[in-house]
Amino acid sequence: MATRSADGKSTEEARSSSFGADQKHQTSASVEKGGQTKTDSTNYSGGLIPELTDEEESKLESMRGAQKEIRDRLSGVVAHFSAPIKYAFAYGSGVYKQTGYGGEKTKPMVDMIFAVSHPDHWHALNISQNRPHYSFMATLGSNAVTYVQDKIGAGVYYNPFVEINGVVIKYGVVSMETLSNDLLNWDTLYLAGRMHKPTLTLRRDPLMRISKQVNLTHAVRAALLMLPKTFTTAELFRTIASISFSGDFRMKVGGENPNKVNNIVEAQLPLFKYRYSSIIEGLSNLEFIGQELLQQNMDPQARASMLRKMPNNFYDRLVRQGRRSGVKLPPGLGAETVNTIRLASMDNIDVLARKAIESIVARPALTQSAKGILSSGLSKSVSYMYAKNSKYRGAGGN
Repeated sequence: MATRSADGKSTEEARSSSFGADQKHQTSASVEKGGQTKTDSTNYSGGLIPELTDEEESKLESMRGAQKEIRDRLSGVVAHFSAPIKYAFAYGSGVYKQTGYGGEKTKPMVDMIFAVSHPDHWHALNISQNRPHYSFMATLGSNAVTYVQDKIGAGVYYNPFVEINGVVIKYGVVSMETLSNDLLNWDTLYLAGRMHKPTLTLRRDPLMRISKQVNLTHAVRAALLMLPKTFTTAELFRTIASISFSGDFRMKVGGENPNKVNNIVEAQLPLFKYRYSSIIEGLSNLEFIGQELLQQNMDPQARASMLRKMPNNFYDRLVRQGRRSGVKLPPGLGAETVNTIRLASMDNIDVLARKAIESIVARPALTQSAKGILSSGLSKSVSYMYAKNSKYRGAGGN
């Protein structure tokens, strides 16, 4: 298990124990909530999870129906691959609607992730079965493909503009280890950040099921550091959804819709509420004080305790940001309690937390995009960027 760095981190085992304690009110069934009934509360009472409104419930049921149809179609796509896929999910506007894109003439490409145990072996089998999916990299062999996957960017190798069973997809291949590490430790936040938003699981894995829930809890805690004492559910989910875009160069150069976060949350709000309700209920420092209003405990001791349960990578970078702002944060294995209290007491902890996240996201986002020229080829890379920009312009810049 990983230990703290010189900045004073405790063992990862201790973090897992803390997570388990905070989650004691959550049942194992709440990890994957699709198909379950609502919470037992029928009327709002302070501190309880408010029920979805009738309109939200109707919208959620409609979304579930659409999910089933899409899952059936995409499960056939996954079954097309002979190479073994241990865990698979789909995400993005090709699966879940986003505000502002309803007028598109063509269906968006569906983004999919395949997590595999042995990438080298997987690519060797897949190149043999699906050579046209790859760029010139396939001529160099599976070893070269795997090297590019692991050593450049966020550990994902994408093949875009692949049509299978009438569905145009972009599928990314990642090792189970890389995906799990990102979910638990926030190594790059490349996939962990995407999985903060609604995703459609196509092939399940027990270990990944737990890692996903840990990742969502990390996201709520990070959002709380960036939010005031009182805030709305929409503000919470917008903050969570923004994590993966923080520091992403595409948001600065017009490669991504600047209103994407709002578009995602507005269209998918019932899914966010349903996905995060058990996590909100399980956090002792957070409660509902109104139908759409939340309040967190701003006591430095409580926030420091929450901060100590955050991923190692986030903690290390937050400490660096604190030191740059002039706070004395001593190194050493025994400094964690002092450091987290000092950080949690800072008036600008929200700014430092955002900068810490940006420092995690920025480099992997840039290098992963640059890797597209190798993994997709120049022609497909240009086509992909054109399609993204066309979708943005077609939405009227929304």
